[in-house]
Amino acid sequence: FYVKMATQVNMPVIRPATKLDIPWIIQLIKNLAEDQNETDAVKLGEKEMLRDGFGENPMFWCLVMEKNRSSETSNEHFNPLIGYALYYFIYSTWEGPVMHLEDLFVEKDYRNQGFGTELMRRVAQVALEKGCARMDWQVLDWNSRAIHLYNKVRGVHLKEWMNYRLRKTEMVAFAEGSIPKKC
Repeated sequence: FYVKMATQVNMPVIRPATKLDIPWIIQLIKNLAEDQNETDAVKLGEKEMLRDGFGENPMFWCLVMEKNRSSETSNEHFNPLIGYALYYFIYSTWEGPVMHLEDLFVEKDYRNQGFGTELMRRVAQVALEKGCARMDWQVLDWNSRAIHLYNKVRGVHLKEWMNYRLRKTEMVAFAEGSIPKKC
């Protein structure tokens, strides 16, 4: 399901990621982490991404936005990808299948051109094709550009919900009984 964003020749194409895209996707993930001042937070490597997203039982799916190579000079370090959307499916006991959009990222030089909107639109189309009742995502409270996009597409800010997380260390401690059983 390749999607040409416009009739112009040099417009990016949105397509499903392949194994060959993994190094480029990881670079985009690192760029996203840099944007969020979390450069040391990325622990994922090519091996993990291959196993988790392109193996027998994928834990995630990914769409990539690819620029036209003809618009660039030949370079072995050329990254053909300018953005990506990584998502997975969860299940709501009230509504059924739900898509969770983990990341939506477009490189700085390609922002404010409608590319993020188109990438998100394609993700929404996939969610509908898969029979999802809704699409969920999170946004950092300081990311006004993303918040503007999400408001524009009529995303609903769920103010009454709070996010919680158990990091691996705490998960292990809890699972082993090191954290009190009574609260």
